[in-house]
Amino acid sequence: MSGRTLILGGGFGGIAAGVELRRLQPDHEVVLVDQTPAFAMGLRKLWDLVGTGTVARGSRQRGLLGRHGIEFVQAEITSIDPAERSAETSAGTVSADHLIVALGGISRPDLVPGLAEHGHDVWAFAGIAAAAQALADFDRGRIVVLVAGAPYPCPPAPYECALHVDEHLRSRGLREHTDLSVVTLQPMLMPNAGRAGSDWMAEQLASRGITSRVAAKVARVEAGLIVFEDGGDQPVDLLIVVPPHRVPEVVSESGLTGSHGWIAVDSGTLETSHPRVYAVGDVTLIPLSNGLPLPKAEVMAELQGLRVARAIAAEISGAEPPPLFDGKGYCPIELGAESAARVEGDWYATPEPIVTIGCPSAERAGDKADFEREHLDHWFGE
Repeated sequence: MSGRTLILGGGFGGIAAGVELRRLQPDHEVVLVDQTPAFAMGLRKLWDLVGTGTVARGSRQRGLLGRHGIEFVQAEITSIDPAERSAETSAGTVSADHLIVALGGISRPDLVPGLAEHGHDVWAFAGIAAAAQALADFDRGRIVVLVAGAPYPCPPAPYECALHVDEHLRSRGLREHTDLSVVTLQPMLMPNAGRAGSDWMAEQLASRGITSRVAAKVARVEAGLIVFEDGGDQPVDLLIVVPPHRVPEVVSESGLTGSHGWIAVDSGTLETSHPRVYAVGDVTLIPLSNGLPLPKAEVMAELQGLRVARAIAAEISGAEPPPLFDGKGYCPIELGAESAARVEGDWYATPEPIVTIGCPSAERAGDKADFEREHLDHWFGE
């Protein structure tokens, strides 16, 4: 064996890193630890919410990664020692030559008074069933999609959510009986996409009668009422929320986090302050030239994981390091089930990230389904 790499977290970044590393170094041992047995993409949450797909249909057992020679350990991670490149888990201690932390961000509705009690968190898989039932039971009134914290995974997703809900209500003949709106604490709808991208999204919402409000930070949520820090409020009958997100407690206790509360990494190598210790995906925060963070998105986590795997493989073989992670990525934005647009970003560009959004089309509607199918087949088998 040519050493061992320990990957903590079996999401996009962790799986991409493990599969690529085993491809490049078949004799290198890769151990991936996650506390849950099944993997599913975040895009499934909104499909399950409105009934166009299910999380179960898109789930795959992480144990199937064994086809690549990856050892999957289902266990709770209780502590991380970056200096020793090791982790304590409920299944024992695992040490390695290289460590990749890919544990993502955790949904924390408890950080806003009343949010967990009166809102439906569709950013956590555990909240989908109750939210879907509440939407199925809804027959008229006011629905609010509330962004209560930032940064959060998948910046366009709250607006995709509102557009999917709009389409769902129309199919049931309820749209004319519903006031549908999106409210965010951010200064514009999609800060990472700039003013032009935010205005574009506002137009997409307005064309469907969905109102939007920015710079509205929630103070608390009561039964049927959102109360904002500026003293205003907004009545609501069904509240769908994007809660604040934080790193898992085991990460914050590891000493890896910076003053911003997320893991600080080199923007090109994804290495932490500890040698041979990397972090990828939503658990990190990489500041851009405009002061905003690199978007937390599955495709960005994948690209980061691939770069880290190639760097480890090059180190093992004594080859030249791979090109640095360049901050470029893309994502399809669904505008309902029948239309989508593609957003592309050169996020490391200066003095501002360069973001383009293609024209929505029916031809792009299946992009996310194709993206999911290709990845699941590659990672877990057809």
